[in-house]
Amino acid sequence: MKIQSRVKNWLTIMLVSAVLVAGNISVPLHPVKVHAEGVRATSADEYSYMAAPGVKHTSITLDEPESRQAIQVMEVDPKSPHIQIQAVSSRMEVSRGETVGYMIREQETMGRRVVGGVNGDFFSSVGVPSGLQISNGELISSPGSIKALMYILADGSVHLEENVTMTAVVQTGSGSALDIDMVNRTRVPSHNDRAFLFTSRFGSSTRTPVGGVEVVLGVEEARLVAGQPVKAVVQSIEDGANTLIGAGQYVLSATGTKADWVRNALAVGDELEISVSFDKGINEAREVISGNSTLGRILLKDGEIPAQITDPGEAVNRDRHPRTMLGVTADGKLIIAVVDGRMPGYADGMTFEEQARYLQSLGAVNAINIDGGGSSTYYVRQPGDLAASLLNVPSDGSERPVGNALIVVSTAETEQLEGLVLSPNRYVQVAPGSQISFEVKGIDRNYNPVTVQANDLKWVVNDGIGKVDDNGVFTAGTKERTGQVKVHAKGGIQQTVDVAVTNEIARIALSHDAFVAEPGSVQALSLKAYDAIGREIQLSANQASWTADGVIGSIRPDGVFTAGSNDAQGTITAVYGDHSVTAEVHVGPSPVIESFEDLDSITASEVRTVPGSVALSLVTEPGMVKFGQSSGKLTYDLTGTSGTSAAYVNLLNAAGQPGRVIEGKPKRIGLWVYGDGNMHQLRLGVTDGSGANKLWNFTSIGGTNWTGEWRYVSLEVPQDTLFPIAVRNIAMEEKNVNNKQAGVLYYDQLTAEYGEE
Repeated sequence: MKIQSRVKNWLTIMLVSAVLVAGNISVPLHPVKVHAEGVRATSADEYSYMAAPGVKHTSITLDEPESRQAIQVMEVDPKSPHIQIQAVSSRMEVSRGETVGYMIREQETMGRRVVGGVNGDFFSSVGVPSGLQISNGELISSPGSIKALMYILADGSVHLEENVTMTAVVQTGSGSALDIDMVNRTRVPSHNDRAFLFTSRFGSSTRTPVGGVEVVLGVEEARLVAGQPVKAVVQSIEDGANTLIGAGQYVLSATGTKADWVRNALAVGDELEISVSFDKGINEAREVISGNSTLGRILLKDGEIPAQITDPGEAVNRDRHPRTMLGVTADGKLIIAVVDGRMPGYADGMTFEEQARYLQSLGAVNAINIDGGGSSTYYVRQPGDLAASLLNVPSDGSERPVGNALIVVSTAETEQLEGLVLSPNRYVQVAPGSQISFEVKGIDRNYNPVTVQANDLKWVVNDGIGKVDDNGVFTAGTKERTGQVKVHAKGGIQQTVDVAVTNEIARIALSHDAFVAEPGSVQALSLKAYDAIGREIQLSANQASWTADGVIGSIRPDGVFTAGSNDAQGTITAVYGDHSVTAEVHVGPSPVIESFEDLDSITASEVRTVPGSVALSLVTEPGMVKFGQSSGKLTYDLTGTSGTSAAYVNLLNAAGQPGRVIEGKPKRIGLWVYGDGNMHQLRLGVTDGSGANKLWNFTSIGGTNWTGEWRYVSLEVPQDTLFPIAVRNIAMEEKNVNNKQAGVLYYDQLTAEYGEE
């Protein structure tokens, strides 16, 4: 048999099934199942492992007749003694949106070991979940009715329900009663004849507009639990807004006829009873997360697909989008699945019916759709890691702040080393003479990370495929063949990865297909190679032939480019066998558009703010500067304004007018921002090559939701952009009348990114 044929056969075997083995721990990787009712699906790739006891993760790529799907699935056994499933929000409040990753990190700072998490309910622009959230038995937020929800009882069992109703009442000692419409939900000016109950889980104040009456209540029990009445005493009654919520206090806020009831029925010192309850057994729930919007859907009910989501006459049923969904199997396991979408060639997303049929194929009998689109986010702990990582590709290009999240926590203690995890560990292909650096991590029987010392490891290579040094750097031999790389630790613990040395390369790609280099700068370029079905083949830069055309500088045989001293344009070409790839290079000014090292070419302006409140200055305090000697400090005050308010940082050209031209054709534009947590939107004002003004989004609405740290926000330059482009301004905008605040943002290093990531 020819070596080339053996390589092909080995790849076929690896694609159909593989095993991740770590000591005595093994996790089979199975081919994907066929959809229910004969809908055929093929798997381009599937990879499974245990993230914790009772938590199995699977990444799947499906090539179907009409779509391509990238799916992340977490199967959770709620009966596992070391697993907890919980609905969480940032600071366990509903005062702001946050990314799933941020909420997970918050939980980690409290000593919790989060092994997975996804976005939760649909939400409003101020971060409040649209439906019911109960966390650790406490009612966090609820409207009057909930379309679809998941709830977990004290025994750990998981259930799905639809059309749940809240009944909430405040009652005086004389028996007079007022119905409460919502708990910890945002009251807006259009809410008339309504009553809202606020606890500290809403935030530090009610954030209500004028036009109502607000009653401060002293309570015996700060935790609001469904089905458990709370005794309260009236402390104050005021016609006002945005009342502070102190420790041991609730606030009752009412408008219209319900405000009249408050004025007539209540007096300071009155003793009241507040009761909140839900039908369909939800009072007994320990955790609840909802899918409460027009897109909240029951996907499966007792194994059947509802006719509502299969009707082709409903346009919403024909749409494919990124999705997040929850399912429960006949044996009580929870299935958490995220489907990417809106990325042609990578992931198309699913319709409601496709979601339902896919969950059926996984064994679900009941299922609901929760928030999706740009909100769909999936985190899971990878083998040997301490913390969970983002595994899906959010369609916005980065995580979107959301109202709440569903997390999975492991309470299993760390024990002794039980197995090793090699990375990379599957489908390892390498071109002759190229190198791979293997990383080794240790795990215990609970899949917790265990430190492994490099000097305790022994490496072995068989079948003449190459050699490996003591640091795990493998160098492939010159001939095509298959074999294994093995690593051994004390106690007979070992791990093996199959390796194919192959030259069956269909195409090669550069790490940067276009970039700007400052004169005299040095940049290391790398290569990637792919086989005929798109799987990566490791290809070292020193295996290719490199040339630099134009007076742009020089390039070494290992792909390290040194830019010349003068402005120039040219190309760099890498050739490997019959394949070549070229990058466009511009030697010239730095890709940094604005460094905020001086105020010579930047100004501030404002629209619908407190007059004169917007100002830009430079600061040099430690911690408030990300790069260089200073950053830009933008102060603003939107209090009491209407309409869309904005604070601008204007970038001026040589003539002193907004519109600074950017060199070349950037792929992305990014900015470092020190946030104030006020949840406004950041946008970039540009003028394209046709003279048309555009607004591109750095964040979604409510996106500046972090405080006390620097974060990098970036945007993808649309593919149909006409170049050159000029940046007019960095815009901070707010439309929500209930989120008009004063604050401070710090900006540093606005940058154009020219190459591929």
